[in-house]
Amino acid sequence: MKRIGIYGIILCLLLATYSIVQARQQTVAGTADTGEFLAQAFAATKADVEGYSVHNWSVIDKEFRSQEQLKALGQKLNKTFAIQAPKETLDGGGDQNSYTLRGTRADGGTAQIVLTSMKFQDRSPQTALVLTVDRDAQDLGGFQAAIQEVRETVSAANAIPQISTCIKGLLADKMSDGASSTLIRDVFQDVKAKEIEGVRSELVTSLSGYSPLTKDYIVTNGNRMNLQVAVHYDAHLDRTRVLVGSPIVTIEY
Repeated sequence: MKRIGIYGIILCLLLATYSIVQARQQTVAGTADTGEFLAQAFAATKADVEGYSVHNWSVIDKEFRSQEQLKALGQKLNKTFAIQAPKETLDGGGDQNSYTLRGTRADGGTAQIVLTSMKFQDRSPQTALVLTVDRDAQDLGGFQAAIQEVRETVSAANAIPQISTCIKGLLADKMSDGASSTLIRDVFQDVKAKEIEGVRSELVTSLSGYSPLTKDYIVTNGNRMNLQVAVHYDAHLDRTRVLVGSPIVTIEY
């Protein structure tokens, strides 16, 4: 009886271990890349694609660099970022230096690299890297590739990627406040997102939430957040503008 009891316990432990491993595998398999996740969320709005943006802000290190050092680093990073026909700007003096490269991408979008080095009175200096990609388009071709290029460029600077992505689109008709809320609720349901915070007014409806379908997120007021959907009427175009961002919308609305 004791032998049977021991064997039973061992079998239960093996089954429990197998269940945990399977659950972890399913979680990893169900975790989408940021671009894939955002494309799925935007598709749920049924809006026409108007374009997208990818933005990164990262601290490289706690060193103060000269303009020439920033320039050398910017040109090195552009070998990965591949801005075409770049125009450079050097600025600074005193406690802040900056170097900027602006130009176009092979897909017709625009991009820039901004390196800024700053001194502070109450803490260590720091050098920060900003990368942006903006493209007006009727499809999401190149969207995931842009995210990957931003991520690789930040890694080439030995920094940690802090990427925000956003897709913008248009709906043909003017939506009521209730219809806007319903649209956002449908998006949240499609990507299994839970609402964290939001703004509802006559001008804009904007809700933020957290979805387990993508691994990236930020923490706000102790809550994880990786999705924001904003809907508002554009009187100039006489259409409803839709913005879907992760972890937040970075396009002005």
